[in-house]
Amino acid sequence: PKYTLAEFKRRVVEALDELFASGDVDECVTSLVELSCPEFGFEVVKRGVSKAVDRRARECELVSRLLSAACPALLQPRDVAKGFERLFEAMDDLVLDAPRAPLVVGDFLVRCVVDEALPPAYLGDRVFVALGGDIVARARRLLSREHALSKFERIWGPGDGRESSELKKVVDMLLHEYLATKELPEAKRCVRELSAPRFGHEVVKRAVTLALPRSADDRTAISALLKALVVDPDQILSTTQAKLGFGRLAEALPDLTCDVPNAKALLDEFL
Repeated sequence: PKYTLAEFKRRVVEALDELFASGDVDECVTSLVELSCPEFGFEVVKRGVSKAVDRRARECELVSRLLSAACPALLQPRDVAKGFERLFEAMDDLVLDAPRAPLVVGDFLVRCVVDEALPPAYLGDRVFVALGGDIVARARRLLSREHALSKFERIWGPGDGRESSELKKVVDMLLHEYLATKELPEAKRCVRELSAPRFGHEVVKRAVTLALPRSADDRTAISALLKALVVDPDQILSTTQAKLGFGRLAEALPDLTCDVPNAKALLDEFL
C-alpha cells in the first residue's frame, strides 16, 4: 500500500471532514481513490459511519451517498461487508458516545443494501450474522417489508430533491412515447437520463402494468426494452432492481387480475 493503515485512517478522516463541509461526494471519492490503498477500503466504511453515527441526517445522507458512489472504484462488496463487521466489533465503544449507534448503523446497513453497495446475500452470511446479531436481524426484517426499497432509499430524509411522484410521471410519459414510436435506443437514453438507478423497480412495475392490457406487439416491445436495459454495458437496470419490480408485480396480481383476467399468464411471459 501507498500509506500505512494509520496514515490512511488519518487521510480518510480529513476527506470526511471536507465532505461534511462541502457536500461534494464526487470530490471525496476522487480524493480517496487517489490514496491508492484498495486493501484498506473497509476503513472508509468504518470511519464514515462512525463519524456520522451521532450527527444530523445531512451527514448520514452524505456518507450513504459516498459509500454508494465509491463502488466499484474504491469499494467492493467484501470491503463494505468488512467495514460493517468492524463496526459490529466496535459497537460497545460506539454506544458510549452515541447510544443510538446500533439503530443508526442498522439504517446504514439497510441503505447500503438498497443502494446495491452490499449484496443482500451478506445478511445471511454466517460470520456476518454472528457478528451483527440483532442489527442484521432488524435490517433483514426492514428489507423484507413491502415497498422497502422506495422507503429506505430515503432513510435519512428526502433524496435528491425529486419527489417519487415526479419520477413516476416522467416514466409514464417515456413509456407511452416508446409504445407509440417503438424507438428502443431513444427509450433507453431516456431511462438512463433519469439518473435514478434505485428507481428501476418502479420502471419495471409501471412498464409491465402498462403493457398487460395491450396488444401482443406492445407486450413484446416492453419486454424488449426491459431486457435491453438489463443487458446494456452500463446496466441501466440492475438485475436486483428488475427482480424487485417483478416481486412488486406479483404482490399486485390480485388487483391486476381485476382489469386483466389472464394477468398471471401474461406476467409469466415477461419472466
